Amino acid sequence: MFAKILHGQFELKQMFWKYGVWGLFIQTFILYLFRIFLIHKLNGLTLSQYYKTVFTFINMDNMMLFLTITYLTLLAFLTFYSIILIMGIWRSSNEYDKSIWLRHIARLFTLVIVFLAFKVVL
Repeated sequence: MFAKILHGQFELKQMFWKYGVWGLFIQTFILYLFRIFLIHKLNGLTLSQYYKTVFTFINMDNMMLFLTITYLTLLAFLTFYSIILIMGIWRSSNEYDKSIWLRHIARLFTLVIVFLAFKVVL
């Protein structure tokens, strides 16, 4: 599945809406939920403050360890998926012959959507 996305083997419409907009929305939503759970457990600290000052694996609460590992794993997967998605939409838009404007708009909006997804979860 990821290989087909990477090589842009789907139509631009399907790549953009199904894998781009909806795929990133669902991943961002799940990652945002884990971010909220983490922030709730931090008692007023931001995530960056927590990981710079308080975070240790020694004597860590099991729930905090689970949330941290899950959050970081989902963040790594979102990064991996975003790179594959951008490359796939670029390749799929090269094959799109109906409108040059839609080709470039899809590329631009994909970059904007990926930027907003990372802005929400970080």
